Amino acid sequence: MTPVATVGDALTNINSMLYDVLLCDLNIEKPGDGFVVISAMRYAQPHCISLVLTAYPSFENAMEAIQHQVDEFFTKPTDVNTLVEKIKNKLEARRSKVPVPYKRLALVLRENCADILAMVASAAKGDPLLSAASSNSHQNDLPKIMDALIEYVEVGRNGLEPQALKLAAEHGSRRKKQGYDAKMLVREFQLIDERICELMTSDKMPAAPVGLTGDLMKLTKGLNALMIAGLQPYVAKQASRVRTSK
Repeated sequence: MTPVATVGDALTNINSMLYDVLLCDLNIEKPGDGFVVISAMRYAQPHCISLVLTAYPSFENAMEAIQHQVDEFFTKPTDVNTLVEKIKNKLEARRSKVPVPYKRLALVLRENCADILAMVASAAKGDPLLSAASSNSHQNDLPKIMDALIEYVEVGRNGLEPQALKLAAEHGSRRKKQGYDAKMLVREFQLIDERICELMTSDKMPAAPVGLTGDLMKLTKGLNALMIAGLQPYVAKQASRVRTSK
């Protein structure tokens, strides 16, 4: 057992030791900061059982506990024997149940990348804006762009690599030659986003995705950066016209 008094100490121990059970007060140093510890444990050690104690239960706290995948919510004062028995039961249940497939978003995207691209191509054929594209619009760099996006979600830290942005700009240039205007290119990236959202609400998404909030932020940031890079050929042409008119 490792008792700690601050959120910082708890985070330090979570990243340096393995635990079977986390028993955490809802309000450690300030209201609700116990969920910070719970989230860190769920991210670093997803198989650890997480229990929350609070003297002031509320509907909002209960909903947040569900969101953070808390295993049990206890109201103080709690009978020690009851608490110990609950912990024993949950440890036993964990040993006997089928393991939940914990996956990061990048792995789910990689496993379903081909399906995402196929759905994007199918949706484009029936899209009012993209259906008017030239017949050779199937020639594109979307598979490579998806690879770059997934790699960024998985390991990227300080933005997309220059090579990935260059690839997106080349894709925009290719689309421009194929008859796409800027609106059509933006719509294509929107279709990618929509198909990924559909994937995340399907049964292909694991029941307990790890680090989902952070990965989603990176996904949105990465996809937007790729789209902006893809628009560079259109912006460059417009800037050239402005300089010529002067």
